[in-house]
Amino acid sequence: MIDITLPLTDIHRHLDGNIRAQTILDLGRQFNIALPAQTLETLIPHVQVTSTEPDLVSFLTKLDWGVKVLASLDACRRVAFENIEDAARNGLHYVELRFSPGYMAMAHQLPVAGVVEAVIDGVRDGCNTFGVEARLIGIMSRTFGEAACLQELDALLAHREKITALDLAGDELGFPGSLFLSHFNRARDAGWHITVHAGEAAGPESIWQAIRELGGRTYWTWRKSCRRSRVNGFSCTATYRY
Repeated sequence: MIDITLPLTDIHRHLDGNIRAQTILDLGRQFNIALPAQTLETLIPHVQVTSTEPDLVSFLTKLDWGVKVLASLDACRRVAFENIEDAARNGLHYVELRFSPGYMAMAHQLPVAGVVEAVIDGVRDGCNTFGVEARLIGIMSRTFGEAACLQELDALLAHREKITALDLAGDELGFPGSLFLSHFNRARDAGWHITVHAGEAAGPESIWQAIRELGGRTYWTWRKSCRRSRVNGFSCTATYRY
């Protein structure tokens, strides 16, 4: 039985992967950025996962159009605010929003620390407007390598009091967690919680590595890894769109 009077929460929502298709269209027009389609209906298949993707990287490329239109810090602030508005529309009382500032900054060479500040501002304003409680989790996008992740970490640490935890996500096979040990040491020294995307592509051995070496407390994985891993206390996705 579902008790609809209980507060509704979402503890795994990607801010930079939750950009409205209409906002992508609006910002594309505002900044004169060429998009793969010019109407909302025809744009949606390019920016949302509407069918099964062959692998993790193909799945993640669906998110690229959303960040390609982030040509200003105001645009970043807008999508952060709209994330809270959408959370309120979904009936959420509490949401944990995770975002990769380097990924959001990349297409238009925005200052990474500026992106962090813009996201913080947008989320704060959204929470004040819509009455949703939110926490922010910074993501290091492993896909772009160790140096890029270090830049993200430095930008997040510049606003450490507004960030709850550090995450690692992206191309797990190409960039294993062992490359980021020093990054997570700094995050723990800052007093942050640790959460890791593990076992999505590399299997249960990646989960064990995240536990033993990265110090993660929460692990985001999927069912094949769950079957083969004797770990208690991690989140398992029963279905995956690739």
